[in-house]
Amino acid sequence: MPTDTKTPLDGLRQRVPKLTEASIDYGMLAERTGFSLKLVWILGYALLMRAFGDSGVTPQRFSMLELIGCNPGLQQIQLGSALGLSRSAATITIDFWEDRGCIERRTDKADRRSFGIYPTERGRTELARLRTLVLESDTALTSSLSAAETAELRRLLAKIHL
Repeated sequence: MPTDTKTPLDGLRQRVPKLTEASIDYGMLAERTGFSLKLVWILGYALLMRAFGDSGVTPQRFSMLELIGCNPGLQQIQLGSALGLSRSAATITIDFWEDRGCIERRTDKADRRSFGIYPTERGRTELARLRTLVLESDTALTSSLSAAETAELRRLLAKIHL
């Protein structure tokens, strides 16, 4: 009796080439870590965007809301720096959440020229909803790996970026 073993990745895999079955020669790209990371990023990004739907939320915007939710009161420059964003990109990302009532800027009592960024109740609710989508997408992305392999992959990647 056949079983349907479709995964959320099945519909997205056509977006990335199968290097071992390719009709073109990828040369050294096929053996480069950066190229493999790019292909995985394409899949991960596509999974997240499908989960987020037409909400306007992007991985960068989610990441900003996650940082604000975990670090209420940080200044915009600290949040942007934590995500490697330029000042203008951080402003646009924070404005996105402020326009939706998910965060608010509050004057710093110690320095009235500075603002801390805080989640609102609506923001905490939205963050909880988005976290569920991100966890589901991440689980789908690593579905062909065991729990130990996923942990090893994260450990190895951390050795590169930390």
